[in-house]
Amino acid sequence: MPNPTSNLALPQILSAQAQKHVTHNDALRLLDGMVQIGVLSRVLTAPPGSPTEGDRYIVASGATGLWAGWDLNVAFWTDGAWLRLVPRRGWVAWSVADAGLYVWNGTAWTPVGGGVSDGDKGDIVVSGGGSVWTLDPAANIVVNRLGLGGATPDATNRLSVNSPAVLLNNAGASMRATINKAAAADDAALAWQTGFSTRALEGLLGTDNWQIKVSPDGSTFYDAMIADRTSGRVRFPVGVALDPLAADPGSPSDGWLWFNSTASQLRARLGGITRSLADEDIPWLSPVAGDFLLTTTGAGGAAPGTLAGVANQFDLFPFSPRADVTLDRLAINCTGAVASALAKIAVYTSDANGRPDQRLTETGDLDCSTTGTKLATVSLTLRRGTVYWIGVRHSSTATLSAWAATATPDINGGAIATTARKVLRRTLAYASAAPASWAFVSGEINAGPATAVWLRAA
Repeated sequence: MPNPTSNLALPQILSAQAQKHVTHNDALRLLDGMVQIGVLSRVLTAPPGSPTEGDRYIVASGATGLWAGWDLNVAFWTDGAWLRLVPRRGWVAWSVADAGLYVWNGTAWTPVGGGVSDGDKGDIVVSGGGSVWTLDPAANIVVNRLGLGGATPDATNRLSVNSPAVLLNNAGASMRATINKAAAADDAALAWQTGFSTRALEGLLGTDNWQIKVSPDGSTFYDAMIADRTSGRVRFPVGVALDPLAADPGSPSDGWLWFNSTASQLRARLGGITRSLADEDIPWLSPVAGDFLLTTTGAGGAAPGTLAGVANQFDLFPFSPRADVTLDRLAINCTGAVASALAKIAVYTSDANGRPDQRLTETGDLDCSTTGTKLATVSLTLRRGTVYWIGVRHSSTATLSAWAATATPDINGGAIATTARKVLRRTLAYASAAPASWAFVSGEINAGPATAVWLRAA
């Protein structure tokens, strides 16, 4: 080709050249193939069977036949023959088959856009092709609409994405996605859909409270959960369904709630105790601060008797308050002093079977070398309807007040016994701490009376 031009490599007519029309027509033919390129497709590796004058194709990789060696070049059918056009960086071609606009970057045809044909200025759709665009990070690019992965944006969905996943990664620290609305009555929400029919809504839905709504059909919605913006309190307008558990969860924390299907009980963990929540709510007289509560059944009307202590003896008996009560003192009454005699009071929770379980507290030493009331300071809350176990430990034979047998809770169990059994009695070195977990043993059930313990409301 004589003296080609620098960009399109068009032939130029030489001075005094013969048959100038040949060179001129060759240049026009090349211009006809290069300018305003519109190729029929980008996937063929061999020429089609019956091309039409002017047909153009971007030859796919692995070309064969007449196109062998023309990979990624433009094949142009003109004057009954295929003309090879070798692209130069910056050439732009429209592909009719996939409605995409592509630019030659020197090594590949990369997508520019496609799929938006309404002519709005600033509309961009990035089609497939496996290419990645890198833009100058200092540039500010403002577009009216953006479609990714062949998705078509519209006036409402100005950003539209077709993708199996979307990644929003941090740039070295936190990552926050913000959805802002104009007014409280508007929505700032995420919509979860199946087949473009909404099944759940999450966000600020017509208020500034965070909500979750669900729908079976995309038209009827139910309020599943509402978090109040002013208090943080969460409401469940249609209730809560607890999946059944065959057994209580291991090591539950205070505030846990569950349904034990084996026992058919709704249970909760409160104050370190697993409680069964009954369906009745009976009000009881609540003690006033400073009042002393008696840890008896209140039966029999008999005055307290006495019980001589035994060194290293630990007696434990059950007690269930009729109302929630917070205590600041535990008390015993020493009626027969012994030199250097000491006593301690301990309180245990109960397990799901009502047997002593975990230790709540153990007081310090109470001086029983003199007679009279012995008070221990505590900070303890007992819950209504829960079984607690209260016990007294002895270091000597000092005598303490004891509840009358008729006023002591009976822990009789198993086979019928002629003598009601009143306490669990264990031998434990006084210098040792009360066990953190009682570990019930049925052989410790004893018919002896319970040492009298008073509880003072805080």
